[in-house]
Amino acid sequence: MRLSSASDKETQQYGHRLGKKLSKGLVCLYGSLGAGKTTFVRGLAKGLGVKSRVSSPTFTYQRIHKGRVKLYHFDCYRLEKPDILLLQELTEALARNDGVIAVEWAEKIIDFLPKKRLDISFEYKTLECRKIT
Repeated sequence: MRLSSASDKETQQYGHRLGKKLSKGLVCLYGSLGAGKTTFVRGLAKGLGVKSRVSSPTFTYQRIHKGRVKLYHFDCYRLEKPDILLLQELTEALARNDGVIAVEWAEKIIDFLPKKRLDISFEYKTLECRKIT
C-alpha cells in the first residue's frame, strides 16, 4: 500500500487507523530523520487507546504505554551496533505477545527481527509531502 501525507496530522491519522485495527504485532518503521516515524507512532498509540504522551525513546531505547492495547515503543536511532540490552527487551516484548511493538530505525537491527512483521517506510517526496509505503 502506498500513501501520501501532506502534514503531521495526516500522518498521525494513518497511524491512528492502523492502531484501531491492531491488538498485537510488530510494526517496523524505516526512514530518514524527520520523515514521520514518531508522528506515525503517536497516531498508532492513539488508535491503541494510549492516553500518555508519546515521544521518541531515543535515549532510553524503549517506552511502554498502556492503553486498550499495550504499546512497546523502541527507537534504535542511537545504535551504532546492536545493543544486547535493547535486543533482550525486544525479545521479551515479543515473547509476551501482549501488545503492539513499534520499532523506529528498525534497519539497525534488521538481522534480529522476526520475519512476521509489518514494515512501513517513510520517504520525503517534497519538503511538505511524505510517501508512506
